[in-house]
Amino acid sequence: MKIFPILLSSIALSSGVAHASSTTPDGWAGLYKGECDLISPQRGAYLSFAMSLEIANQENGEVSWVLTYGSAPSQSIRNYNLLTIDESKGHYAIDENNGIIIDQYLVDNEFVSMFEIGSSKIQTTYELNSNGTLDVSMDNFTFETIRDAQIGPYTVSNYGVKVKQKCRLYKW
Repeated sequence: MKIFPILLSSIALSSGVAHASSTTPDGWAGLYKGECDLISPQRGAYLSFAMSLEIANQENGEVSWVLTYGSAPSQSIRNYNLLTIDESKGHYAIDENNGIIIDQYLVDNEFVSMFEIGSSKIQTTYELNSNGTLDVSMDNFTFETIRDAQIGPYTVSNYGVKVKQKCRLYKW
């Protein structure tokens, strides 16, 4: 019998994640295209590729967030949705439509997120500049700390950088 209240709580919490309608934050709707570089501490810039991001309000009340990596015929298209969780707190999320939802926060004119996957911690930023460019950064860190220090009651943990994806996209 104890499982039933827990199950109901889980359903209530998970149903609060996605709202029936979301809205694109001011100035963000549009198609952005540009180039990305993968950069590592050991190799420097070692790979460049095309990237685009299209953000659009849909008739069904959803906001599409479509990432395209590379160029035809080997491009990879990611059909995601932007969810509005709590606009007053700048809380949004990317629904990857496969069970993965990445929370992000709109701070000034920059979406910021931090999440863990596999053996990595990833910090992602999408910064919309006043000139219409969109700077995208995905910083991939080691999951395990490379150094820890205890300073009084605080532990300071450091993580190593594996690779950085740095992109400059232009509004079309």
